[in-house]
Parts: sequence; C-alpha cells; structure tokens
Amino acid sequence: MFNFKKQWHWYHWILFLMRILWLSHIMILAWRQPELFHSPIGLVVTLSVLVFIIPLLLHQLYPKGYLPAEIGLAGSFSIYLAGQNAEFSWQFIIFACMIAFFCRNKTTRWAALALVLMISAAIAWAANESRYDIWFTYTLNHAIAFALGYGWQLFVLHQRQNEIIQEQSRVLEQHLAKVEQLTLIEERNRLSHELHDTIGHTLTSIIVGVESLRPSCPQELDARMETIANLARYGLEDIRKHLHHLSEPLPNILTESLQQLVEDFAQSTGVAVHFRIFGHEVKVSKRISLCLHRCLQESLTNAVRHGKANLIQIHLFFDEYELRMQIEDNGQGMEQIDHGFGLDGMKERLTELAGHLSIHSTPNIGTLVVCTIPLRKEPSNQEISILLVDDQPIITESLQRILEQQQGFAVVGTAAHGQEAIKQCELHRPDVVLMDVRMPVLDGLEALRQIKQNWPEIRVVMLTTFDDMQQASLSLQLGAEGYLLKSAHPHELCQALKAVYNGGTWIDQGMAAQVFKEIKQQQRQQQNLQGSKPQKEQGEYPYGLSKRELDILLHLTSGLRYKSIANKMFLSEGTVRNYCSNLYSKLGVRNREDAIAKARQERLCEIDGA
Repeated sequence: MFNFKKQWHWYHWILFLMRILWLSHIMILAWRQPELFHSPIGLVVTLSVLVFIIPLLLHQLYPKGYLPAEIGLAGSFSIYLAGQNAEFSWQFIIFACMIAFFCRNKTTRWAALALVLMISAAIAWAANESRYDIWFTYTLNHAIAFALGYGWQLFVLHQRQNEIIQEQSRVLEQHLAKVEQLTLIEERNRLSHELHDTIGHTLTSIIVGVESLRPSCPQELDARMETIANLARYGLEDIRKHLHHLSEPLPNILTESLQQLVEDFAQSTGVAVHFRIFGHEVKVSKRISLCLHRCLQESLTNAVRHGKANLIQIHLFFDEYELRMQIEDNGQGMEQIDHGFGLDGMKERLTELAGHLSIHSTPNIGTLVVCTIPLRKEPSNQEISILLVDDQPIITESLQRILEQQQGFAVVGTAAHGQEAIKQCELHRPDVVLMDVRMPVLDGLEALRQIKQNWPEIRVVMLTTFDDMQQASLSLQLGAEGYLLKSAHPHELCQALKAVYNGGTWIDQGMAAQVFKEIKQQQRQQQNLQGSKPQKEQGEYPYGLSKRELDILLHLTSGLRYKSIANKMFLSEGTVRNYCSNLYSKLGVRNREDAIAKARQERLCEIDGA
C-alpha cells in the first residue's frame, strides 16, 4: 500500500513503533483487565484501531489531513478513556509528542500547542480531577511532551540538511573533475589566427583538392591519393590537438560509454543506479554517442542534486526506427519543469540529431526523462540547391566537384566574397549557402546577417579552417544553421547539408559543447551590460513554438496525416511524431484534434505567413 522504502526514514519507523506499542497496551488491558472499562470491550477495541490506522493512512495519502485527524481522533479517544478510568489519563502524552514532530510551520505549531493544552485540560476534567494542582500537572506534562516532539523535529531536520549537503558536495566534486577535463588553453585563439592563413589554408586546400580529383584518377593512383589526403588530415588534426588539448574521445560502442558513466557516478555519489538494454544493439555515430552520454550525465546529476533521489533506473531501447533512453528516479519530483541551462543543452543536442526530449515529473513520485533519436534515414526526393562561397577558387571548385558527384545535390552558383554571395542569393534563391567565414570585400558573418534579413528561408552553413568558438557562437546567433571545418570528410559534409536542409542544425562534433557554452556566456555578458532581463527562447512565436513546429501545425489543420506531412517536409514519420508530441505539450492539448481546434480558434497558422 505504501512505498515505505522511498518515503519512510528511521524516525518514521520509531513513531510507527510507538503507535504499535500504544495499541498493544490497549489490547492487552482490554483482554486481561476488562473491568477497567465501563463500555463494551468491542467498542473500545474498534475505536482504538480507528485511532491507530486513520491518521496513518492520511499521512500517506493526504498529508494535509494528518494533523487535524491526529488531534481530533487521538484527543477525543483519550478524553473518552479518561472518562472510563483515571488510569488512562496519560495516553495522550504519546500523541502530543507525535503531533509536535509533524508541525512544520510556526502558525500550525502554535495552534497545535493550544489544542493539546485544551485536550489535556479536558482529560483532567473527564478523570474527575478537582484539584487545581492536578490540572496544572496534566497541562505541564503534555506541554513537556510537545516540546520534546518539537526538539526531535529540529534534530531530524538538522541531520537531513547535513545529508543533503554531503550529497551535493559529492555531485559538485564530480562536476569539478569534469570541468577540469574541458579546460581550454588561453592562447588557442591567437595561434589559430596566426596559422589560419598559412598552414591551415594550405592543408585544407590539399585535402579538398585531392578528394575532388580522386574520382577522375586511374584506379592504381587512388590509394596514393587517399594516402596524401589522410596525411594532410593527420597533420591538421595534430595542429588542433596542440591548440585545443582535446579531451579523450568516448568509446566507439555506446553501451560501453554509458555503462562506464553509470559505474563512475554510482561510485562517486553512493546512489543505486540500474542500467538495462532492450533490443538488438546497433552501432551508432559518435555524434549520437556523445549526445546520449551528455544527456545521461545531466539527468543523473539533476536526479541527485535537485530530486534527492536514491534510486535511478536507466533503460536503453534499440529498434529499427529510433533509439530511446529513459532515466527514471524516485526523487521528490516537481510540479513544473524548470528548463535551466542543463535541460536546454540536452534539448539542443537532441534537436541537432532530429531527436526529442520529454520530461514527466510528479511531486513525491519522481521524474522520468525520455531522450529519443531517430535512426531511420530520411527520404530525399529532390535535389538540394547549393551556393558555394569562398575566396579561394580551389576550395569552391573542389567542393563543387565533390557535391556534383553525390546524388541529391545541385550547385547553382559560386561566389568569391560576401557581396557576390548576396547577388547570387537574389538570383538563384538556393536552399543552402555553404560560405567561408573570412573573405575580402564582405566577410562571411556580415554576409550571413544580410542574407538572413532578406531571405530568412535560405539556410546557411559556415565553413572555417580552425574551430574558433567565438566565430562559431556568433554565426549561430546571427542565424546560421551549421558550422563546419573545411577538412570535414565528404560524407560528413553531405550529411550536414541534408540535415540542415531538413530543418536541423549541424555543428562539428568536437565543437558543439564548447560553442553552446560560449553562446551562454556571451548572452550573460550582454544582459549584464544592458541591465536587461533574459529574453525568452523562441519568443518569436506563441507558446514557444519553433518555425518547424508551426509548419507542422499548418499541415495538421489542412487535414494531412503524419505520413503525408513526413513526405511533404522530407522527414521521417517518426520525426514528425516527435515534433507533434512536443507541439501538443507546448499547446497544452492532448491530441491532434485538440491542437487543430486551438490553432483555428487562436488563428495560430496565420502567424508569419504560415
């Protein structure tokens, strides 16, 4: 009936034992000395059982009703027993101590004390005690019992606070260890800028040029061309390691990474964590592995730090269409989800992979976090038009050859600087612009700003030689949908362009976490300078809807089903369902029909030309 393991502590069991001893004493007297009672023994036994069990039930099912029930039932029964025989006049002392223990605020405490003293006087009156010193003795005894109960409450609260502080200290120590591993060297930006125009551009040009020439070279030279490209990549990667002191990579196998994280967390915090895998495990990309690793890390920390949980269950589900991770704890839960930096970071990581974050929390029950990432490839039924912008002709020519050799891409133009890129956008209206950051005449950042002002539907992916965090964060704030290194493998480049075209965001794996951190720091600095309050995310649309969610809502109101919407927007059906689930949650509705009715009633689909 009760979740004793979760909600009961040692002091609850002591109080429960006191109640059992009290009830046992009444039962023994009723059995061995029935002459002490003037009423039928069956009535006395029945009333004592009710006094024992009703407050106990209310304490579990309806805590607000416990104190009134305890005071009313125990007080009335104690007065009744005192009227039966004066020897029972001490019974209420036990209940006075328990009542004081559960008085959690000042107003309730003083009201309970007044009622306890009134009941003690009524007990003395029922016992036919006529002398005033006896009345004083009754009142004093019950007051002392009440004071002992209150003192016990203070002791327990002090002990629980110490336990919470110790738990938080363990979690903070674990976080400090992680933060130390992610520390960056201050000179990385200076070295990056000095090498950008020399070694970086040279190696990048070699990589892109060789990759573009490989399909047209004789087969006997293909292996040598690949060796040259790999040597250039290794050299560029070695430079990055010296500049950024990259952290150790995660294991290639997802389950090994998560299992190691769980074991380290359980050992450092002392919390019981159970990890189970369902379905046939499949190999996933490093981006998915890193995303779920960080999501699990944040969920475990929140469960202990905020939820005060002592048991966490993790379920990892593999199936044909999606990968789902559920983290359930037995913590204190919450009535309203507070989306802080940690949860926002989880949501951003999952959104980049067309995934979805769902959080369900109930006070005194616990919290369930569900992270879903689709695995099925999204269909592509038409070519994606690309505009290439770079001041180095070898880069644009090589990129054009690489993309033209892939299915689903069409290069509609090239440009050597930002001003020319704006003219090409006006002429061709490409789906995606692949643009360098540093260029003469008009650099990539200013060109990005103007493109987004004039044609917000055009998606822009910025290219650079080195992973400069400030440039990356500024690009994303200006509206860029992607940030890639020029040395990226052709397969990764194509995947990034497809993801951006389908509404996602793509950031180089080694930069994602640091870029989001840089964005948050810049926002805080700007808010401090302006003295303004933080702006709400996605405040452009009602209910915090994104542009993609608003488009899906329009299709729903048009009568399209999930499969038709997926085909129309070039998404998988599972991705559309994830978007709809998030959409229903933001609108505060339960299903598709309620969402359509609310959209038509509030005319949501007329916003922004939707």
